[in-house]
Amino acid sequence: MKRIAKPVSFVIAILILAFSFLSLFGISYYVGDNKQTVIKGFGDIDWGIDTTGGTRILLESATDDEMTADELKANTKVIRNRLANYGLNDYEVYFLDETDEIVLVVPRTIDSDYSSKGFAKLIASKGYVTVRPSDEYKEMIIDEANSGAFVTPAGETGKTVLLDSNTISNASYFDYSPEGEGKYYYVNISFNQQGADALYTLTNSMSGQYYNQVISVWLDDLMIANPTVSEEMIDGQLSVSGVAMTESKAKLYSSIIAAGVLPYDMTVASVEYVDPVAGFSVSDIFLIVGIAATLLITVLMILRYRVFGGIALVSVIGQVAVLVAIISGFCIPGRTFLMDISGACALALCVVLSVISVSLMAHTLKENLDKGMTVRSAAEEAIKSSRKNIFDINVVLIIVALMGMLMFGSAGLTTAIFGGLAVSSIYNFCFVLLFGAVVNFFMGYLFPELMLRSLIGFKALNKPSCYGGKNND
Repeated sequence: MKRIAKPVSFVIAILILAFSFLSLFGISYYVGDNKQTVIKGFGDIDWGIDTTGGTRILLESATDDEMTADELKANTKVIRNRLANYGLNDYEVYFLDETDEIVLVVPRTIDSDYSSKGFAKLIASKGYVTVRPSDEYKEMIIDEANSGAFVTPAGETGKTVLLDSNTISNASYFDYSPEGEGKYYYVNISFNQQGADALYTLTNSMSGQYYNQVISVWLDDLMIANPTVSEEMIDGQLSVSGVAMTESKAKLYSSIIAAGVLPYDMTVASVEYVDPVAGFSVSDIFLIVGIAATLLITVLMILRYRVFGGIALVSVIGQVAVLVAIISGFCIPGRTFLMDISGACALALCVVLSVISVSLMAHTLKENLDKGMTVRSAAEEAIKSSRKNIFDINVVLIIVALMGMLMFGSAGLTTAIFGGLAVSSIYNFCFVLLFGAVVNFFMGYLFPELMLRSLIGFKALNKPSCYGGKNND
């Protein structure tokens, strides 16, 4: 049997437990009343509509004319694409043909500077982009992020449009961190050939009317940036930022711009809150039940498989910690995932998957020991025989999860096929299941194998009775 250094088991356990502490509790601090999150934890998970409720917006035609089913469908498709671009995985968008209305429901907890109401209104807005001279405006307001926002172009800015959405092909966002300074977020607007030619004509250093001049970029009546043109724009790309441009805003603006303008004008008819399906704090219940189940599993494993109870505990904690890190976003900027009841069920299933994997190895080891094999020989056979079973289980679950995400998710390929259609509950379940199966290769097999090989190196643990075998020491 391949020998592993004795300290390996303790090193693995310490590393997993340390990572688990960071993953579950996170790291944050306060600057005044503002919470600054360094590492996201369990408490930073955003929960979906069925657990925290949502905001329901009703859109109706902006004119007295009735909208056809095709017109409603076209607008619905644009709104879905905006949500897909943003990465939101829990929402409802559908139209009511009999009343000429579109219904949009988003979770009340969204990783955004805007409230769910403000977020939904922007997602459902016209989304018409204009590039204008100077930056004159009629009014300054304080937005939901407590930043100054300039609305309604005025003067020469209001009269003149240099470029508009008709010449925009795409949009994205990125961040830039100059050495010794903070992080700045930019909305990058890509123009088609017509727009690129016009942009160069306006900004070239020889004859461009707006070279070294201020221009402004507007999303409907909201000015999102007012840069000074300091260089020629020869590649059809316009990257803009500002003091109030946060990651959340840059991501939201680019998601709206990239999906295009609503083909038909609509207005907000009503806004209301939707109560959650569950009448209690799902996150608190999930945490309590999770801790209780983990302790129960550990006790049962110790009673039957002795040392493997400790290995199972480390495995389960590691499995949950990695999945929580993936769901919460941990240190991943811009990650948006909303946990719902189906996702919580998938997480519970992944814990069971980890327990099954460890139990396969432990049970096979116990059977080998009961046949009279030595601990080392029994362990080697247990590791080999359980490897294929664990591998097969994980691969099957990965395939099933990928199929579910492909058919019902908001990933790029699915968006291209279904136009942004997302069935959130199925997608959430498959998302968690996919990563749970991948993580289980490590937490359900590799790390338990390494820990077992290491623990057998201790004389006191190199006995059949330590693994539930017959006490024939």
